[in-house]
Amino acid sequence: MKKSAIAGICLLTLLLAVGIYEASALTSDPLTLAEFNEIKAGSSQKALLHYASTCQQESEAGHTDGYPVTWTCYGADGSSNAVFFYSEGELFSKTQTGLQ
Repeated sequence: MKKSAIAGICLLTLLLAVGIYEASALTSDPLTLAEFNEIKAGSSQKALLHYASTCQQESEAGHTDGYPVTWTCYGADGSSNAVFFYSEGELFSKTQTGLQ
C-alpha cells in the first residue's frame, strides 16, 4: 500500500471519529437557562424535547390520557435541573434550580 493511501485512510478515520463524537454530543444536549425561558405555558412535550435530550419522563405509566405528566431535564453540571408539568399534552407549570 502506498503512503498516500495509508494517509488518506488515517484522515478518513479521523474525520469519522470526529463526526461520531459530535453526534454523541448532540444527543446529550443539556438544558440551559435560556432554553428553559423559551419554553412557554401551552407548549407541547415535543417542543421540550427539541431543546434538550437530557429529559426523563417521571410519571405516566398506568395512567390514562389527560393525566398530568412530569418531565425532569438536567443542566450541563448534572445537578442543575428543570421540572416541567404537562396535562393533556400541554405545559401548565415549570420550575428550575441552578440552570445557567
